[in-house]
Parts: sequence; C-alpha cells; structure tokens
Amino acid sequence: MGRNRPWLFALVLLGYVLLSAGPAWERVSRAKHGRDFATYRYAAAQVLDGDSPYDTKALSKRARKEQTRKSVHPYFYPPPFLLSVLWSPSFSLSTSYKLFFGINQLALLVCFAVFRFWFRAPWVVLGVLALGFTPITDNAKMGQANVLVLMAGVLGLWLRSGAAVGVAAMAKMSPALYLFGFLAQRRWVPIVTAVGTAIGLSVVSLPWVDWDTQWRFYTEILPGFSTGHYHGLSVKIGLPANHSIPDLFNQLWPGPTPHSLSGDARLFSKITSLVLLASCCWFGRVRRDRLGEAGLFGALTVLLLVTPVYTYEHHLVMAVFPAAVVGASLLDGRLGRLGWLFGLASVFFTAWPLYWLRPLQRVMPDMHWWLQESKFFGLMGLGVLCALTAINSPRSQR
Repeated sequence: MGRNRPWLFALVLLGYVLLSAGPAWERVSRAKHGRDFATYRYAAAQVLDGDSPYDTKALSKRARKEQTRKSVHPYFYPPPFLLSVLWSPSFSLSTSYKLFFGINQLALLVCFAVFRFWFRAPWVVLGVLALGFTPITDNAKMGQANVLVLMAGVLGLWLRSGAAVGVAAMAKMSPALYLFGFLAQRRWVPIVTAVGTAIGLSVVSLPWVDWDTQWRFYTEILPGFSTGHYHGLSVKIGLPANHSIPDLFNQLWPGPTPHSLSGDARLFSKITSLVLLASCCWFGRVRRDRLGEAGLFGALTVLLLVTPVYTYEHHLVMAVFPAAVVGASLLDGRLGRLGWLFGLASVFFTAWPLYWLRPLQRVMPDMHWWLQESKFFGLMGLGVLCALTAINSPRSQR
C-alpha cells in the first residue's frame, strides 16, 4: 500500500469504518448509560466537587440523580488519570461518551502511525489488523481508555520518552513494566524521567485529588489488585471472558469467594509473572534494531496484559501492538516458515470475535476449555513470537 496506491488506503479506511468503527458507533450512539465510560465521567464529577472518586456509592448516586443508570462500576485507576477526563462533566453522559469514542479513534490512528514510523510495519499488516482485530471494536463501544494508554506507551517507546511512558503508567499502572525494558538495556534517562513524570502528575492532580485520597489509592486500593479485590468490582474472576494468568490458577485453586484469589493462586501467579518478566529482561539486555526493539516491548505488552487478575476483551486492544510486530517480523523473514503457522494462529485466536465462543463450544464440546482459553493462548503466542523477533534481530549500537 505505497504512494502509488492511495485507492488501497481508501479501501482499507472504508472497510474499517464499515466493519469496526461503524458498528461500534451504532452501539455508542444508542447507549444512554455510557457503559464503562460512565465510571470515568462520574469520578471526574466527584473530584470537581471536591469529593473522592473512589466513593463508589457516590458515583452511583450521581448516576441515579441524572437518571442514566442505577449503578456505576468502581473507579480504581490512579489519581492522575482523572486529568484526562475532567472535561467530561461539562457534557451529558451520552454526549461525553460519544466524544470519547472520537478521541479513541484518533488515538488508534496515532498508534498505527507509530507502528509505521517506528518499526516500519507493512501497510498490509496494518490493514489486516484494522479490519479484523475485533478487540478494537469492543474497546470503542465500551468507552474504555486502553487505546489512549497504548498511544502514550508506544509514543514513549518509539521516542524513548520516559515522560510518555510515565503518562501511560499513571493512567493504568501496568505500563510501568515497560521500564524493565529500559532497565535491561541500561537506559537510565527514560527511567528517571518516567518516575519524575509520575511524581509530577501526582502533584498536578492535588487540586482535584487531595493527598489523603491519593495515599488511600496507593496503600489500600492498589494492593488489593493482587488478590482480585478491585475496589469492590462485582465481576467474577472465573468469567469465561477473562484471559489472565491468575484466572488459570484460580481454576486450579479457587479462592474463598468468586472475587478473590486463593493463596496458592496468588503465589503461582506471581512466580509465573516474575519468571516471564525475568526472561524478557534477559533477552532484552542486548540492543537490537528497530523491529527487534519493538519485539522486546511487544513481549512486555503481552505480559502487562496477562499478569493482572482481570484481562477482558477490551484490554486486548493493546495486543494490536505485538500483533503488528509479529506481522512485520513474518514479512521480514525473521520467524521462518513455522513462524507463519504459529503467528497466524496466534493473531487469529487473539482477534477472533468473542461471540463465536459459545456456538463453537456447543459444536465442539470436547474442545470447551481450549476454546474458552484460546485468547489467552493466542496472547502468549504473540509474546513468544515477539521475543523470538527480538532475539533474531541484528544488534544496534543506539
């Protein structure tokens, strides 16, 4: 899809609108309850009134007062994230939800541009992902911030900007794992800059989220994530659409409640995550060319997706980054013939529509569990292939 074929770019853009953005917009335009975005908006309204965004009952009370919904999911993001949605209470829930949809689309465009400029992702790879990577649609219709987090993250990785990575980490804590990639390569400036940015954003947030509220997040709410206690989130860990490492161990050693992990599940989840992180640091210690560098951070992206207790469909939109790396690596010949089979299967099972799951399980009951966990295996496949991309890439002195 080069300069001489603008019609092909237009065709992919049209296909994206028809297959992804269009259906998502139809759902967004009809929904009055704002889906997951409602949590962001009502949390922002709380801090603008000088109240705590972590008071879930107050969020739900605001929703009932506006007659938009009966209850709101708890807000459990870092305090600085609210800086990005302080504008939303100036509009109705429906209007701000629609505006956020547009912001998500622009952020996705930036991500694809970064993939192109950073590691020369082929146009055909970007086109296939735009048309067939279904978590993109799910994230957009849910009003989730994952694309914004990915945008900040990949901009920071491409430009080696610790500030941008720090912004991503202060929106959701998990992108802090990218700093281990810098650590493995002994790039100290981005690490120091990221830490400074995190501190700076916390200070900037103080007029809206006071010190006591911020302290509560870091000492009370954040530690609960490792146990499955997401500040009172009522969704069960064992939900079939959960694609995380802790969920697998929760199936082996169920916790005392559907919303908490057992001691064994927590222990083995931590051990597994640490082993995978150490592996990324080991092969990432050698500096590689652009695609090899993207391979390291693509593997870390898979890791930051599968290590939290909850990994839902809308989170998987961030896997478009490792998927783009794998596609570029396949076309560049870095993964061999077997890599094509493994790579296509990994991208397919990560990207396939979730609503196919139950019909296929009825048709193939013997494959029930394998189908249920297919997206997890797809993610892990992308992680392995990103790691191999890094290992098989030429060294760089940059």
